Amino acid sequence: MTRKEYEKKLLQCERNKPKEKQTAQPDKYPQGYFKEKECKVCGKSFTPKAPSELSCSEYCRSYAVTEAYYKRNYGITIEEYLDIAERQNYKCAICGRDNFPMKSSSSGLLVVDHDHNTGVVRGLLCHNCNRALGLLQDNPETLEVAIAYLKSVTTIPKGSTTKQLEAVGIER
Repeated sequence: MTRKEYEKKLLQCERNKPKEKQTAQPDKYPQGYFKEKECKVCGKSFTPKAPSELSCSEYCRSYAVTEAYYKRNYGITIEEYLDIAERQNYKCAICGRDNFPMKSSSSGLLVVDHDHNTGVVRGLLCHNCNRALGLLQDNPETLEVAIAYLKSVTTIPKGSTTKQLEAVGIER
């Protein structure tokens, strides 16, 4: 996946009404028209369809909404998010897999993992790994105990042959 493809996927996540569904009418406002203004994202001049419209295109609107979400929640920009994703090869920092959509409205992109005490962004994770850290309350000691537990219990893989079991010291 390329950075551009990942950005496109990131901006497809619908957070506000699309421009074509905006319903403001100029004649309902005192001056009867909307003044031309500069797009807050790209700087291009455009005539808005509503006085509160700040972007010239669907791309710029989506970019602005997504950027505001990441800034408000994690203190990072889209570019910083994409830099992290690129460093991680667009894979989860823990399990190394792609993320998956949780529901039809979900983008399936990696989620931002951050320290809840300091707000510092640690990386991007899939939903399962992010949830696992949350359920373990970001506690390294609890995670170490869980690892020790998994290592200490004997599990027999389904379909194991007697020869395979004997090779690891398990008798049937």
